[in-house]
Amino acid sequence: MAGNLVRTAAGPLMMDLERFSVGPPEWDLVSTAIGHTTTGSVTPREYETFCAAYGADVTQWAGYPMLAGIRELRMATYAAVHAARHPQWVDQAQYRIDCLRGRHGPRPWHWKGIL
Repeated sequence: MAGNLVRTAAGPLMMDLERFSVGPPEWDLVSTAIGHTTTGSVTPREYETFCAAYGADVTQWAGYPMLAGIRELRMATYAAVHAARHPQWVDQAQYRIDCLRGRHGPRPWHWKGIL
């Protein structure tokens, strides 16, 4: 998945270095996994290809539910913060909160992008 690395004519460019960290690789893998399991932005085929390339499926890891829940909460609060300034995102923020509260059935919920 795209992130802090951008291709340029001069070569790769790293951005947002203040957000780089060292930690368990599962934290980064969970982002792609919830794109598949939570938001529906990663198709089953894309996720299968990703897992094959990485050599593992983080959703099978015992710690996945905890990290996925943290990521989902971050995505919902991110939407809420931006909705405070951008009324067009209020519905999406509320939808994300409602999903996390169990009001929209099982995943994937097909969240829309903010910004």
